[in-house]
Amino acid sequence: MDHALFTQLLEGNRDRIYSHALYCLRDPEDALDVTQDAFVKLWRNHQDIAPGKVSGWLTRVVHNLCIDQIRRRKAQRKNFGWPDPDALDRLPDGGGQNGPEDALHLDQQQRVLLDAMDTLAPETRSVMVMHYFQEMKLQEIAAVLGKTVSALKVQIHRARKTLRLVLTTPCEPDLDVKRETG
Repeated sequence: MDHALFTQLLEGNRDRIYSHALYCLRDPEDALDVTQDAFVKLWRNHQDIAPGKVSGWLTRVVHNLCIDQIRRRKAQRKNFGWPDPDALDRLPDGGGQNGPEDALHLDQQQRVLLDAMDTLAPETRSVMVMHYFQEMKLQEIAAVLGKTVSALKVQIHRARKTLRLVLTTPCEPDLDVKRETG
């Protein structure tokens, strides 16, 4: 792959890939790392990717990298007793920049929804981000993830049911919300 083509692919996809990672990870530094890793993988594997499939391939890669990052966070907290950092405090506050981070200047309802989405399994959260935040069609998501549309519909239905339960349950300190699986 020549430098000009790679630059074109980078410029055409970086905001979408970074936004996906930022919505899933809710940490700008981690999202930047995942985005960079995805483009390094593109550079290394470009010969195996059909030219028209680069966008879908990158979405799949960032999806998997986000899941891996979330699992590493959980393992670190579990194995090393690290506290769960409040990701909302690390969200950008705008700063007058024009980019994907500006889209995350969240109002209270969006914060509540993102907190509720943290109860979903990482893969399910990623599917919800692709479908509702990035407005990808189910057929596109199915192609990217190698799933059937009907399996995605079931996954989204269950996720919405879980979110509805989480959003309508009053928060109590001793209430342990069961995490959605699958």
